[in-house]
Amino acid sequence: MLTFWMLIPGYANGSYLEQVDIRISTTGTNVSDFSTVVAALVFPAGSPDTTWIQYSYQLTNFVSPGSNIYIGFREHVTDNLNDGAAVLLDLVEVTQGGSSNTFFEDFEGFAVGGQVACQDPTNWSTWSQLPCSAEDASVSSNYAHSGTKSFVIVPANDFVKPLGDKTSGKWWISFWVYMPTGKGGYFNTLNTFPATANEHWGMELYFDVGGAGRLLNGGTVNFSWTENTWQYCEVIVDLDLDQAQFWFNGSQVGTSWQWTRGNPAYALKLAANDFYGPLQTTADECYYDDYWFGDEAWVPVEMTSFAGSVNNLGQVVLNWQTASELNNHMFEIERRTETSEFRTVGFVEGHGTTTQQNNYSYVDKTAEQGVNYYRLKQVDFNGTYSYSDIVEIEVVGPLTFELAQNYPNPFNPSTNIKYSVPESGNIRLSVYNLVGEEVAVLVNGFSQAGFYEVTFDASNLSTGVYLYKLQSANSVQTKKMMLLK
Repeated sequence: MLTFWMLIPGYANGSYLEQVDIRISTTGTNVSDFSTVVAALVFPAGSPDTTWIQYSYQLTNFVSPGSNIYIGFREHVTDNLNDGAAVLLDLVEVTQGGSSNTFFEDFEGFAVGGQVACQDPTNWSTWSQLPCSAEDASVSSNYAHSGTKSFVIVPANDFVKPLGDKTSGKWWISFWVYMPTGKGGYFNTLNTFPATANEHWGMELYFDVGGAGRLLNGGTVNFSWTENTWQYCEVIVDLDLDQAQFWFNGSQVGTSWQWTRGNPAYALKLAANDFYGPLQTTADECYYDDYWFGDEAWVPVEMTSFAGSVNNLGQVVLNWQTASELNNHMFEIERRTETSEFRTVGFVEGHGTTTQQNNYSYVDKTAEQGVNYYRLKQVDFNGTYSYSDIVEIEVVGPLTFELAQNYPNPFNPSTNIKYSVPESGNIRLSVYNLVGEEVAVLVNGFSQAGFYEVTFDASNLSTGVYLYKLQSANSVQTKKMMLLK
């Protein structure tokens, strides 16, 4: 898998069309060796500056698994005598993993207003197999589930995602869909493609204007949808069992059905998705984003950040944020060290299905000193799960003997006291009144090096100033606090 981040600044005033090619070579580093085009990203003249955008490409869609490869990036403009805008790249990575039978597209690498199959004929087509024709869908910035772009289907379009004529295995197709007020849409999933006199639809799905929906799968199953809202579609086809399901917003619509519908003329294959405007009027306007196809499910929880830090008690604080969630049961927090495997150290409940931003936090109070690695295992209600990226947190033990100021101060009737000890040994933390009488002992005994916090309850003491003292074999620190009743 190739992933990288790209930024094109200073572009808004550009007079020339800009193009960035991502190419592969399996033979060498001469310019002519980079003959395999992974993507050709086009930015028309006068386009606004981009933000940092992450791009991902499954390289086994272009070269055989195990190939030795070179990756090349090429910038060029329509007028080669003039410089284009600066193209900045960061975090360029080629990683192992991910199924070669998966495909994902969020359309962020496409030029707004351009046609999808025209820009990427390798992965997209049309009913008549004519990219760049009127059947081809356009990239839009009107609405987007993630990022800033999606593709839109209007009356003239008959847009196709070929799926490779699968004949066995279990396959997941998923994407997000959006219809504005007064608009509708349609898609189907084909047993065979290209279109012939014998093509058949394993299923058809109508989003009728007004919020009614119809699944046609040999019968008709009615459901409802919502205008002006991104909603999640998932088609599951098990070719080994000749069974299929359709899920909408995390709930199954109807029951499973026979993919070939009991008709010998229907091929036991999975060939393509077709996106079409069923009414052929201006009421056909449907947006699609975050398209997934693969032999494993995509867990549609959009995580926008995941980071960690160490607090002054030596505990690891993990924070993450989601932009939307679908059927999200929980997050398992997993941790490993440089000498151990990942294991679960905690759980945080998810928010089910929501399009609202949510913030999560977890404090690991048992982190070991040294480097700790964390990842999140997001678990769906049906047991499907996926892993986050891994974050690395170094926990460093206290370097000094230190007694912190109590908080709150003044207090009534209790307050918290934090302290740290840099080496193991006997520790005593005690409280005295101003005449030197010991009124409480909070800690007295052997302690490992580390960060600590105790609570002092002064319910049985009178208002006044008190001293608290931390003492080890080699160090002593004392501070004042005020009890105010």
